[in-house]
Amino acid sequence: MKKYFNFLLFIIVALSARAQQGQLKGKVVDAYTNSPLEGVSITTSASNGTVTDKNGIFLLTCEPPLKLTVKFINYEIYTSTIKNCEQELLISLNPANTNLNTVEISASGPGKNSILEIPQSIGSLSRQEIVRNDQIFPENYVNLIPGVRMEKRTSSGGQRILIRGYGYPAGSGNGINFNGSGIKAYLNGIPITDAEGISIFDDIDFSTLGKLEVIKGPASSIYGTGIGGVVNMYTMKPAPESTSLIQQVTGGSYGLYRTNTRLETANDKLSILLNYGHQNYDGYRVHSAEKKDFVSFASDFRSNDKETFSVYAAYNTSFDQLAGQLSSTQFSSKLNTGEAQYIINDGHIKYESSRSGLSHNYTFFKYLNNVTSAYTSNYQLSQASAAGLTSNFYRNVGARSVFNLSFTGKTVSLYGAVGGEYQKTSSFRKSNSLNSTGQMGGLTTDLEVASTQYSIFTEWNLELPEQFTLTAGLSTNNIQYGVEDKLTNTAAPIHKDQSGYKVFSPVATPRVALQKMFGDNISAYVSYSKGYSPPTSANTIVPYNGTVLGDLKPEKASQWEIGTKGSFLDKKLSYQAALFDLKVSNKLTQQAVYSSTGAQLYSFTINSGSQSNKGAEIALSYSIFDDKGDQFVSSVRPFVNYTYSHFRYDSYKSDNNSNAATVDYSGKAVLGVPANNLSAGIDLDSKYGVYLLTTYQYVDKEPITFDNAHYTSSYSLLNTKVGYHKTINKHVDFDVFAGLNNIMKSLYYNMVFLSVYTNENTPIYLPAAYNATFFGGLNFKYKF
Repeated sequence: MKKYFNFLLFIIVALSARAQQGQLKGKVVDAYTNSPLEGVSITTSASNGTVTDKNGIFLLTCEPPLKLTVKFINYEIYTSTIKNCEQELLISLNPANTNLNTVEISASGPGKNSILEIPQSIGSLSRQEIVRNDQIFPENYVNLIPGVRMEKRTSSGGQRILIRGYGYPAGSGNGINFNGSGIKAYLNGIPITDAEGISIFDDIDFSTLGKLEVIKGPASSIYGTGIGGVVNMYTMKPAPESTSLIQQVTGGSYGLYRTNTRLETANDKLSILLNYGHQNYDGYRVHSAEKKDFVSFASDFRSNDKETFSVYAAYNTSFDQLAGQLSSTQFSSKLNTGEAQYIINDGHIKYESSRSGLSHNYTFFKYLNNVTSAYTSNYQLSQASAAGLTSNFYRNVGARSVFNLSFTGKTVSLYGAVGGEYQKTSSFRKSNSLNSTGQMGGLTTDLEVASTQYSIFTEWNLELPEQFTLTAGLSTNNIQYGVEDKLTNTAAPIHKDQSGYKVFSPVATPRVALQKMFGDNISAYVSYSKGYSPPTSANTIVPYNGTVLGDLKPEKASQWEIGTKGSFLDKKLSYQAALFDLKVSNKLTQQAVYSSTGAQLYSFTINSGSQSNKGAEIALSYSIFDDKGDQFVSSVRPFVNYTYSHFRYDSYKSDNNSNAATVDYSGKAVLGVPANNLSAGIDLDSKYGVYLLTTYQYVDKEPITFDNAHYTSSYSLLNTKVGYHKTINKHVDFDVFAGLNNIMKSLYYNMVFLSVYTNENTPIYLPAAYNATFFGGLNFKYKF
């Protein structure tokens, strides 16, 4: 009887175990583009495995509990324990950028996914590269991208991003030197750039970025305005199928203190990221303290296989003190001082902003998809400078919709995008004078400005036999400004009315490119694109006499680019190389008007000549080995980037007067662009969790006057970071780190004023810290 009972028990257990077995189904996609990833390796603790198909789908025999490991080149490894085999998985992998070219990018054209397939130079940074340094000051990683340079006015404010030397404010000859123009910037698809083309980055929490992409050169056929290119930024994505609470703390020299408190959760339907960040910094200069607070929320909701909603919302405040500039003499002597009037006026920038956006991605059929986004943002900016006090309020609303089409065939396939973007910025601008003792005087400016920008665009990729792809795109762009001067009233009878209305003629910007793939790992391309950057509303109005500059034209540009991308040695050694020729016409500059006695009465913006930007960019990255056996050093990844810029003015003059005072600058080097720029580094990791990250930058001298009589000095920067990362009991994860920036104590600057230099006592330099600076911190994560 006992034998029969044991046999029956065996049958019951076997049937029970068989009943628990099932087939696990899942899909693997890129966390930022949602594109399916083909060829992803799926292994399990049951020693069975598979790879994803072209749709990112995989099937596995499953008996819980089952440990799942997901690996794909250039992406972070994902592991999970499966307790329910009937659950359909959606695994979103975060990029790791161990290869320059294979990562999926959000800035791709129709039918294109990886950088290797895009016939244009694109720089991309993953979260691993963003955290190479302290995560707080973005210039430490942005300036490692070939052809890209980030400068700033304060410790972490007043930033501008230059792409291939382009991005200075329009007409900056004697005017604004802060906040970039000539580029287009987005955060999670919401424009940072307003309808006038001005980008302010003061309220961006760079410490929470998970990915950054830079399109170099005109991309108007998809994005509208911006000769320099496009900067796309994205917040971090939660790890798939997990819920975590994270606390990050960073401290350092000169009173640096930064915290992030974050909740992350994600499953196959919903992902949520909620972060609060607080930052204090005493500053390395007199009167340069800052305080910032950031709150952000990002969420993706997948209602079904065809539809996804994405939401982003943020509220930010910042306060930065201003110390003014240093002269060449003060800068070279490493003096810790400021401009007297900035100190007397308690110079500062106070910034408060909010932005939100909703995006809807819907797939109608396998060959038709639509992505529509609507957004709004507001900011209040109050600034006290040496010249006076300004108080500005901006409201920005807009929407963007793109239909993506695909028609695939055996030998020829066609992929297209058709869409439009609309943006309106309403601003209220007031300014008051400040006397020599810092007391506020009367109202000097009271303007209401309405700026509207919209574009209709299309771009198509035709995939031909022999791995050729032909790209063609075109957009039409429209911009108009309306200015109402509230000071034009009976209380100010001598005030010059600055009201006016300016409509720019529509601008068509085409793009065409031809690309050839050589196997799966190498591509070569040639492309031609056109772009434009409009003058701002401030450029179109002359306050002195209240006239509107009806003949003022946008700057226009055309770019030829030849490049190649690829990888060798089983994709461990990757490269990108590009040669470009960017010609800019209708250059904007300032022209002065003088009285009969020689005193300057006022200045206004003019179109004056052109310039030719020729250059070369090279990027090399080599993953020598990665997770090999029991070696102490588990991965080694060196990289080298180099940029050469031969930028020259062409038919460029100081003014349009064509008299004895007119100076011809043709043939002179373009202001603010170093001829040579080199960056390099090495990332080392060990199987015990110890890591070392080191970067080096060399920045050549650059001209600061149109006649090239005066240059800055070249400088080198060496930064390093060492840390220890450990996961305990599958729940606790921590990372402790420390680092040094500017180890060699080089004398360098964050920004330099252009074209205003007259002698060594002219204040032009915004210096960086004179000494090496220390930082250290702890990142703690608890996984539920």
